[in-house]
Amino acid sequence: MLKKYKQLALAMELLNRQARATIVQQVTGLPIKVIRKTYKELHGRSSGRGSLKFSTRGVTSSNLKFKEVTLFAVCFRAFDNKRLESHAHRVIAAFDIYKQSNPAGQLNFSDAWVIAQDLRDKTIQITKCPHCQSWVLLNAREDLSERCGVCKANMESR
Repeated sequence: MLKKYKQLALAMELLNRQARATIVQQVTGLPIKVIRKTYKELHGRSSGRGSLKFSTRGVTSSNLKFKEVTLFAVCFRAFDNKRLESHAHRVIAAFDIYKQSNPAGQLNFSDAWVIAQDLRDKTIQITKCPHCQSWVLLNAREDLSERCGVCKANMESR
């Protein structure tokens, strides 16, 4: 009984953040039809369909998005070592902090989920710029620079 309650509570937390139905189903194991119906009741529209972006590279299409992805990655890193119940709870906590620090941010929960998966799988990494100590996201774009955008621009202009 407690396990079922935790599943439903987690599903509601994810749905309240407008997570795609496929993510909610993957995490909770609840039937997709129930999840889609609940999403529509909560938000007055259907959940986004189609596949998720395959990697963070699909989310970092512009410099603004790249900065937002970096901000979320820093937020996720702060919760990655915390003893929360699950990976999903860490993503929720990091996404909430991201939204509090950047209310107009364009990342949605599904984007955050993909980024967190890539961080967990070490496909992308967050590190510090060796020059100014700002956070730098590695392997999220074709650019392989280990310097932040400001330091890289300063180096190129010399």
